[in-house]
Amino acid sequence: MAQKPLTIIAQVQAHPGKENELLAAQRELVAGVVKEPGCIRYELHVSNEKKGRTIFVESWESFDLWQDHMKAPALAAFRAKAGHLVAETILDQMTPDR
Repeated sequence: MAQKPLTIIAQVQAHPGKENELLAAQRELVAGVVKEPGCIRYELHVSNEKKGRTIFVESWESFDLWQDHMKAPALAAFRAKAGHLVAETILDQMTPDR
């Protein structure tokens, strides 16, 4: 059976005072990730209501390709550069209801 596409909703909260630095690093991350195999969509959204809150809306061809992304150099570099700027991350894995 073929794997279903996977949607990830990742909520990220910056430490107070680190919002702009984190957002700059997240923008760099997006530029690298959209080129990864299996990436259908990788969008960064900024909250209009909560300072320092961003949301990634991701679509991947499969769970396995998302797992490859989680181990990819772009994400590792982001964690090394900006991981200390993140106060909280909440990940939701979702599949289309079809």
